[in-house]
Amino acid sequence: MAPQHEQKSLSPLANLIVDRAIENTNRKLIAGFRNKKNSRPNAKTADPLQAGKDTLAATSSKSAMDVANRGVAWKEILLKSLSAGIGSLATLQFDGEFDLSAADTSSTSQLPEKPGVYVVYDTGGKPVYIGDSTNMRQRWQDGHLNDHRNGNKKGEPYKLSEQLEAGCKVKFVTMDSAETAAALEAYLIKTENPPINKRQELDQEQGTRSNIEAKKLKETLGNATDVALGAGKEALKNSGWQLLEQLTSAAIMAVKDELVDVFMGGAARLKQRVERFLKKIWGVIEKIIAAPLKLLNGIVEFIVNALSKAIRQVYNLARNLFDLAHGTWQLYKGAQSMSREELIQKIVETVIVSGTLVLWDGLEPAIESQLIPLTGVAAPYISCVLSAIGFGLCSYHLQNLVPPIVAYLVDFKTGWNESLEAKREAALQLIKAQENEWLMAEGLVEYAQSVNLLAKEAIDHRERLARHTSVRAIDFSALLPTKRISQES
Repeated sequence: MAPQHEQKSLSPLANLIVDRAIENTNRKLIAGFRNKKNSRPNAKTADPLQAGKDTLAATSSKSAMDVANRGVAWKEILLKSLSAGIGSLATLQFDGEFDLSAADTSSTSQLPEKPGVYVVYDTGGKPVYIGDSTNMRQRWQDGHLNDHRNGNKKGEPYKLSEQLEAGCKVKFVTMDSAETAAALEAYLIKTENPPINKRQELDQEQGTRSNIEAKKLKETLGNATDVALGAGKEALKNSGWQLLEQLTSAAIMAVKDELVDVFMGGAARLKQRVERFLKKIWGVIEKIIAAPLKLLNGIVEFIVNALSKAIRQVYNLARNLFDLAHGTWQLYKGAQSMSREELIQKIVETVIVSGTLVLWDGLEPAIESQLIPLTGVAAPYISCVLSAIGFGLCSYHLQNLVPPIVAYLVDFKTGWNESLEAKREAALQLIKAQENEWLMAEGLVEYAQSVNLLAKEAIDHRERLARHTSVRAIDFSALLPTKRISQES
């Protein structure tokens, strides 16, 4: 059997920083892959090189936030399917409407400067055109109306010229994002088939990320059940991608450990290195299996980001809050059965790891945004390293500072509990002693009552004898305890 060589490694601080930099970079790269555009939509062959370029172009904190916040669009579509009836034009509850003509275009000021979908009705009340925009007022004032005027000048009537000259009604519904507006527009064009819209929207594979996500939303529209199922699938995908992040990060770190060992003169054979590598990967899998609740992490992140505007503005905060809550819950459940050392270690891990992760993952987007003017495309990677250094330094120094404080608090709490238990036990003993004294007092009272009764019966018996016989009466009073005690004294 070949000898097992000890693996050489970096210092604890350097190892912590490098591992965190690997995790940060890996997370951004995976987010970039998930959020990349499609440079070759509807292509019949794959192009890994182009996909790699698109991934690197999309690798950023913004991409990571966009990916984490996709639940927001699903939430809006689901809620509006239930409350605004967006499943069909007949049931759609519009946010406003106005009459419009080429002679008087002032009514377009009623349009909000927000994303949304608008429907143009002719004088007969028939829907003839459906459009969407990220800024509906600007789309009409600088787009449709301007194109109508230019068309008249060139003698080339604009597509909405007939409706604008004759007068028309415009109804609109506001949306929260360009993705949801595009999805609703494409769905309504498909189902209503308005005559001026020449083609269906979001029908083929899309190139831009916004339209790729809008196409997913469009394909579930129709009823709330289909939207909910679509949202559920996206949440499960998010959970699966997080598991992939864990495994790929573990694999990269394992390779890093072996490279460090090689450069520092480690003498392990290839077989031993492969075994160590696989053991580390299996360790991650075992942790996932042993803690099935962690599988919900991606689903929770998807939902929490959708529900909380404050949380989705901070990169990966929902993920870190889940880890913090999960660690705290596990700590609470196991606190009674843990030894003092285990309890201190778990508290320190929960406070330091989760706390510093929340801090530095929140700061990283700000660091990246400041670096972009200086370093350009390198900003995401430099910010990963700077965030890792901050996390490493904080964690390293807190590892020396926090444990004594936690140990003091644990010992104080334990001592207080022991003192309280001792006081409780002493109080119980006092109560038990008092109960015994009461029992003894009750016994003495019963004894005294029985003696008095016996003396009374003896006196009555003497008096009866004295009345019926001349025999000298016997003095029974001497039998009374009080008299006997007095004579003895």
